[in-house]
Amino acid sequence: MKLKFIPGILICCLLGLWIPISAQTINSVDINSFISQTKATISFNKATGAAGFVRFSREDRLVIQGNSLEEKVSFFLQQYGRIFGISDPDTALQFFKTETDFLGHRHLYYKQIYHGIPVFGGDLRFHFDEQSRLSAVNGVYVPNIEAGIFPLLSEDVAASIALDYVGNQDLNVSGVPLEIQHSKIYLFRKGLVQGAPGANHLVYELEVGNKNDVLEYVYVDAIKGTIVEQFTGIHAILSRRVYEDNTGNQVWNEGNAFPGSLSIWQQNEVQAAGHAYYFFAHAFGFDSYNNAGATMRTINNNPNISCPNANWNGSTTNFCNGTAADDVVAHEWGHAYTSYTSGLIYAWQSGALNESYSDIWGETVDLLNGYQDAGENLSNRTSCNSSDKWMIGEDASAFGGAIRDMWNPNCKSDPGKVTDNQYNCGSGDSGGVHTNSGVNNHAYALLVDGGNYNGQSISALGLTKTAHIFWRAQSVYLTSTSDFSAQADALEMACSDLVGINLEGLSTGVSPAGLSGQIITVADCNEVAEVNVAVEFRQAPPCGFANMLASNPPKLCPDGKFQYDIATQDFESGLGSWSVVQLPENSSTWENHDWEIITNLPENRPGAGIYGADLIIGDCYSDLENGIIRLRSPLISIPVTTSDPVLLAFDHYASMELNWDGGNIKYKLNNGPWTVVPASAFIFNPYNGSLNGGDNDNPMGGEPAFTGADEGSVSGSWGQSQINLTQLGVHAGDNLRLRWELGTDGCNGWDGWYLDDIVVCSCEASLPVTLVDFRARGRGNDVLLDWKTESEFNNSGFEVQRKMEGEELFESIGWVEGNGTSQQPHTYQFQDETLQNGKTYYYRLLQLDFDGRKMFSEVVAVSIGNDAGTGFTIVPNPAQDRINLHLNGTFGGDFECTIIDLNGKVVWQARESDALLQPIEVSSWPSGLYFVRLKGENVYAVQRLVID
Repeated sequence: MKLKFIPGILICCLLGLWIPISAQTINSVDINSFISQTKATISFNKATGAAGFVRFSREDRLVIQGNSLEEKVSFFLQQYGRIFGISDPDTALQFFKTETDFLGHRHLYYKQIYHGIPVFGGDLRFHFDEQSRLSAVNGVYVPNIEAGIFPLLSEDVAASIALDYVGNQDLNVSGVPLEIQHSKIYLFRKGLVQGAPGANHLVYELEVGNKNDVLEYVYVDAIKGTIVEQFTGIHAILSRRVYEDNTGNQVWNEGNAFPGSLSIWQQNEVQAAGHAYYFFAHAFGFDSYNNAGATMRTINNNPNISCPNANWNGSTTNFCNGTAADDVVAHEWGHAYTSYTSGLIYAWQSGALNESYSDIWGETVDLLNGYQDAGENLSNRTSCNSSDKWMIGEDASAFGGAIRDMWNPNCKSDPGKVTDNQYNCGSGDSGGVHTNSGVNNHAYALLVDGGNYNGQSISALGLTKTAHIFWRAQSVYLTSTSDFSAQADALEMACSDLVGINLEGLSTGVSPAGLSGQIITVADCNEVAEVNVAVEFRQAPPCGFANMLASNPPKLCPDGKFQYDIATQDFESGLGSWSVVQLPENSSTWENHDWEIITNLPENRPGAGIYGADLIIGDCYSDLENGIIRLRSPLISIPVTTSDPVLLAFDHYASMELNWDGGNIKYKLNNGPWTVVPASAFIFNPYNGSLNGGDNDNPMGGEPAFTGADEGSVSGSWGQSQINLTQLGVHAGDNLRLRWELGTDGCNGWDGWYLDDIVVCSCEASLPVTLVDFRARGRGNDVLLDWKTESEFNNSGFEVQRKMEGEELFESIGWVEGNGTSQQPHTYQFQDETLQNGKTYYYRLLQLDFDGRKMFSEVVAVSIGNDAGTGFTIVPNPAQDRINLHLNGTFGGDFECTIIDLNGKVVWQARESDALLQPIEVSSWPSGLYFVRLKGENVYAVQRLVID
């Protein structure tokens, strides 16, 4: 039976330049300035590119202006908020609460909001020591949100979608009806938990459960009605599907005779729950799992549990006979404590930390309580089975022996460090939570017992110090989406906080142990740092969750050759002579849909594109939705003067049901048959797979296709595919047709296939028109455009295009005749009149040949309200060694010049006008395209720079 999922992602634009989201608000100048001023250590969030953990050493904790801690936070954010991507802290963050810990340190919690809507995972925490100095800031801020804030979907409809979605996943073994237990609305950044870039969605969070064996958090797009994400709320000891029941059949209550008639497993559940309670209460002052004395309820041996197993379902712990060993019981209660401290999501690295912390507390209780340890060897480990120490579930007879090994996770096929071959890269088991937990498990065991591992020699800190460090990391610094890198920062910060403190002793009995006499030192914190290196917390996993479509496509034409467009389609003016058709296999049940032009493209891509839906419909039995939707080009005649190769490029975003639904490209050359473009003809971003054959009723079954979405996700991301049509036999004088086809099977779907900016082109030896200068000058409320050509070939003329600040698309405002074919220089002018004062206007030229081919100029800009011209010239361009900026016009006041590479990184910046008159050294810069931006009072201009 197939599962169904769905899609999303984000990019931003500067004059047609697409750069990472973080580059818009966070640049190296801000970061370097902050570090220089504060001596801070910064870790960055992989998903947002913004700062995720900022730490100050004990000697350099930050003294901030302000009479209250909230005033200090406000001052800090006004000064340095840009490193988190915060431009307006007054509207972006909402104060949540203050907590004071046993050290006298105070912690201020802020939640991110967007137009009054909470942002999922948006959680910043400011940590002040006993002297009100800032010691750390950590958490997640999602920058550059651009998303709708008004749901088009009602909560009732979203609830119905979520109930149907979970109901089709075969989770409800008990048969108890599912219901929506809670609901919220969020702005949700897809990929935040996975540590990958993603799109922003307005979502309903629907908690789907039955208070028995189902608890799922489903995130439904409140505008499109698609499933954006799903996290499970069931936490299990084994990597299996977990079910439990809450029948209320009470067999023992506090104050009843013990053991009474309880079985050995029921006795274990009572005893070990008490051990866990006293451990957290005595050592850390935490009163039950909610720190408010909640009753610890357990359900034993329920027929709805898929035995042998155990779990925490959000309200009770649940066990089968043979699973309730003391470490397993404490493990499940550990999940409850996590729910009320860090709230770690149960997926990917966050989920691995969640699972690991339960192993940590379960084994710590087991090592302390002396309960049912008869015959066990708890000596320090030397090999895989040398003793029972650090084994999880060794006394649970139903498991047939220990199921995990914290001292050497490899012994149970789990990773002990991030780059181990055992690291799980797949999306199963909520992103490998039960496997990848081995990394954090290993860190704990290494710190307790010491040892040599991965080039690090670690001195033992013992159980008391290590437990306190890990608990403080969990309860103070980790957030719901924290990953391994955040765990490393949290451990180091927790250790720093505890230096010089006489720690509470560890006890699982009714009486506390009292002060332990163990005091953490700076040397101990050095060991923590070594453990972080040993287990590679800060290294990227060996999988990386690659996007389906690679970014940064190569230039279609090599240096020295000009891209000559033969045919283009950007869908901004409709289909034109293109056509669409739908070809259902079962017209009586087929849901009518076709390729359609839309403007609400994924990742906030501007303008229009065309979308083929992969609908979440059908049942593969009576309601069959298998068929093809087809987008076809008109006849494309390749000019007889065209040079080989003839190329095809198109931008697209794909999210189609993996292996069952997908899309490909077909071509018809002259009078030949329609044929699938083979993967071998692709230059960049070929098909990522093939559609299932056999029992797949998709009429495109077995064909190569784009199918699925980005790894570890059901969302896609934009990329460009490039095809060498000449490999298919396309040459000058040929006639060509193209088809984009999306085939679906009889049921289910994800999102669909989005296309934009299709071009068929060739690479010619010389430019048809050599444009050597293009500038814009403001004159009152008019703009005078000047440009100059060095030579022209077959030049019909120039269409002048303009857009105003805030507008996405250029419009045509005039036409200037060209000079046909000429080897002489020619100058041209165009005047744009009666423009709005105080606005910035952007201009470009569309040069057209007599045969219909075209090319665009650079973009220039001018602000109305300043009589000085705003153009500038880069000399030379292209460049190799150094460049000079020639300012065209009289500039008043200081100007800021910024040079940005294609990744959005600032590579050079000057704020003094005098600096702009000096040569800029570029010899060490990598070859490629850069953007030079000149900005001053009432003026703004951008030009391209090519480094050879």
